[in-house]
Amino acid sequence: MRNTSGDPLYYLFEQHLFNALVEDEGTDAFLARVVDDYVMRLIATGTVIPREVLPTIENDLREEVLEMLRKKTYGHFSLADFRRAKNIEAVPTAPPANDPAQNEKARRNRRAC
Repeated sequence: MRNTSGDPLYYLFEQHLFNALVEDEGTDAFLARVVDDYVMRLIATGTVIPREVLPTIENDLREEVLEMLRKKTYGHFSLADFRRAKNIEAVPTAPPANDPAQNEKARRNRRAC
């Protein structure tokens, strides 16, 4: 079993898994999104990946993410089925503008600081 504490790939995997912005996302699209995001983060942190080995690294990452996905979604027919079972919905980026209760709560929180 992998030690997932502090594992950036696993963290990114869960971040994408529990963020259902794409409701009908298939397994291949999910794998591609996680792997692309991970590789881009590696490059952004200064990791040098030679162009010749990039496809091999991406294939290895895809296999690893697929294994994590299979273990995490075991017993569900698809990624969408898993998300429905877990009640994972798209996360709103901003609170509703016309919600007076939310505005009052935000105002009280600002005063408390």
